[in-house]
Amino acid sequence: MSGMTSIFGLLEKLQSADISVHQNRCAVVRNRNVTCTRCADACTSGCLSYEDNELVIEPDACIGCGTCATVCPTCALEALRPNDAELLQSCLSACAKADGEVIVSCEQILAAAQGRYDPGKVVGVTCLGRVEESLLVALAAADARHVSLVRAKCEQCAHAVGVETARLVCDTANTLLETWHAPMRADVVEKFPSVARLAGDEGYDASRRGFFSSVRDEAKSAAAVTTDFAVKEALGVEEQPEPKYVKVMKDGTLPHFVPDRRERLLESLRALGEPEDVMIDTRLWGHVVIEREECTSCQMCATFCPTGAIAKFKEADGSFGVEHSPSLCVKCRCCTDICPSDALWLSDEVFAVDLLSGAKERYEMKPMKNPPGNPHQIWHSMRDLLGCDQVYER
Repeated sequence: MSGMTSIFGLLEKLQSADISVHQNRCAVVRNRNVTCTRCADACTSGCLSYEDNELVIEPDACIGCGTCATVCPTCALEALRPNDAELLQSCLSACAKADGEVIVSCEQILAAAQGRYDPGKVVGVTCLGRVEESLLVALAAADARHVSLVRAKCEQCAHAVGVETARLVCDTANTLLETWHAPMRADVVEKFPSVARLAGDEGYDASRRGFFSSVRDEAKSAAAVTTDFAVKEALGVEEQPEPKYVKVMKDGTLPHFVPDRRERLLESLRALGEPEDVMIDTRLWGHVVIEREECTSCQMCATFCPTGAIAKFKEADGSFGVEHSPSLCVKCRCCTDICPSDALWLSDEVFAVDLLSGAKERYEMKPMKNPPGNPHQIWHSMRDLLGCDQVYER
């Protein structure tokens, strides 16, 4: 794995009209011992790859498909053209014209089917890997009836990993929708639904008014977000640039953030109502388990956790430890990668009700043998490491 400095410089090359880069969110930038390579593993064009355990970036190879942004757990990469708000608005608009069916298709099959489908009922993307769970669940909350992701001959496509990502996204979204008792489902399909075909003027159908009205409110919300981007651009309002280096906060941890996609997903789930009280296994969340006997109380897991899913606590009586919030976990596995004593592991299953309740789990830790701030900390630590008393200070 490349060191933090080289990773930081390399990621900057990806910044373009298609991809927005937030380097300080990258788990590998935050700690060089993190092993995440999901963006490179999912890259459909060869823009991102690993050679001899080194990240290689070829900016000119980027096709703007957004698959890397879909798989990035911390949203260090964000897809543009369209951004999430624009894509949601396009889907809602097409949904209203297609009797509640949302049809998203890759550009290759759109080109092959030119003239045989109604462009107002189909949303085109470079690759189906652009679709992610917050979009699908938002469509369910807007009363969409079904989502069809229409693929081309993906097995013969150089970007085949995109459809694999789309299938995984559909599986995750369908698990959530089933758990939240929502009727909508999303599927990767090989043919356009019949509603997408071109047809003549069929006149006004009053029975559709109710559905259109429900979609209209969601479209307004998405349009408001899109308009905000447009107004800022027109007025020349610049976003504050991210600092080049992340500064440690007063509690000794790096700054935390929760990706916008994750917040939107949780809001959409909340709009769907209460879930079943069951455990779910998805690509999105994990439940941290700490083996107290193995833990050395270093709290490095909380120091580097990107979202604050693991956070430090200290009470007036001197007790201390970490709190874990499953709803904030993005399954980046930073904590498991950097734990020096392998005292921490991540369960793939979480309780669905915990995602909306904000449930927390406390792990009280034992006092550290050589706590920070002790002027003899290094001496004592080296003595323990060497297993020898004949270690002296000078």
